[in-house]
Amino acid sequence: MSKFLLHLCGTLSLCLALGLAGLQAHALNGPEIVQQLNQAYASTPERCVGNRPAYYCSGVMAKPILADDPQPFWRHGTDAIDHGAERFDFLRRDVPPGSTVGEHGYLFSNRFTAIGQGKDYLVVGDDGMNRPPELRVRNWGEVAPGQLPLIALFHRRTAAGLAAALRDQRNYFEATGQWLPIVRWSPADESGPLFGFDMREQSYSGYQVAERLNRRYADTTTTCRDGRSAIYCRGVLVRGIDYSEDFHSWDPSPGSVIRDGISFSYVGADIGVDVIYQDQGLIFHELGKPSAFTVRFRCAYPHNAQTSLTDYSCRATCASENITTVAAWRASRYPEKPSESCAFGDTPQEIQLNADVRHGYSWTPTRNELVFAAWPPGIPSELPIEAFYWVVGTPGLTGARFVQHDYLTVTGRLMPIVRVELTAAAGSKFIYDPADQNY
Repeated sequence: MSKFLLHLCGTLSLCLALGLAGLQAHALNGPEIVQQLNQAYASTPERCVGNRPAYYCSGVMAKPILADDPQPFWRHGTDAIDHGAERFDFLRRDVPPGSTVGEHGYLFSNRFTAIGQGKDYLVVGDDGMNRPPELRVRNWGEVAPGQLPLIALFHRRTAAGLAAALRDQRNYFEATGQWLPIVRWSPADESGPLFGFDMREQSYSGYQVAERLNRRYADTTTTCRDGRSAIYCRGVLVRGIDYSEDFHSWDPSPGSVIRDGISFSYVGADIGVDVIYQDQGLIFHELGKPSAFTVRFRCAYPHNAQTSLTDYSCRATCASENITTVAAWRASRYPEKPSESCAFGDTPQEIQLNADVRHGYSWTPTRNELVFAAWPPGIPSELPIEAFYWVVGTPGLTGARFVQHDYLTVTGRLMPIVRVELTAAAGSKFIYDPADQNY
């Protein structure tokens, strides 16, 4: 630690208490940042060390972004240019809140931390000794965003606020190559902490989603640890969807409700499916992962079974036709007419058989079909959706962006878009790109 910081703090132990040493040692992650923000909000010293104003070591400096503020978010707007300073809210438990407006914005580090990072800022006018709800920070001009003491972006728990914060997050990443976390700012009169963090609200969470999908695709486990079939723990469940302003793409169609069947493709390294129905769609996480709504399996087919033309979606079971091995299926009439195949259940043996009988035919790369019972309309937040997708080499990105934005508007939740190319190299079947997203 520098002599200058020690002079500011007075003692090494006080510096550690202020968190300056930790901030220099490593970049804080989202949960750590939220912990610091809530601690800073709750801290109410009369003065900071050296008789400095409260904002040097406590409280939170929040800059709401207004509708007429310029983009990218770190540029000065008309009000700041006219006054030579940006208006920040000073949030502290003992400071009466100001008339904050705006659904999103950004947060500055406290003054001591900013100085320690070499990113100092100046407060003009009332310097905070009286702890007003608003402080003015002198304009920083055309400074690169990475040189500003930004600690996080925030949204006020609205879909519009989250969408705007996500755009700001991407703009900052494109300018600096670094991700600035997004935190939730809850009303102070609600129970619980003022700030919260959710990994699912970060644009960069899409990288983790793509990694999980590639890992499940590569897994060739035949039986899950709990004894259930592979669809409950590995492989990827993909559903092609249409999109329109007249309906929500995740809701079942009237025909699906009538025949109680919603169709997916099941893809994985040992299944052989290279073709996905529809240029855009949604992906469910593995069925063994808990979700608010439990999807009910009905039947599986090794090929597209054209269930839209099948009453009640599921035909006679293969077991009822004494087809319980690959040899028995291949000895039947089905290899020549795979779309007419009997149906398999979801035991480990049947799901594996549904995959094994596919291999060795000209139609092998085409899609298979898994049928699930129709779920109720209007429950997007409860469905086990893990991502939206578009197929590389198709115009599907337009549709995926439409559905992603619709989902965010309806639920207030981010669902990433991933690119799908099943013929790509292992580990690259599913790719996340921030540029594909539509906030």
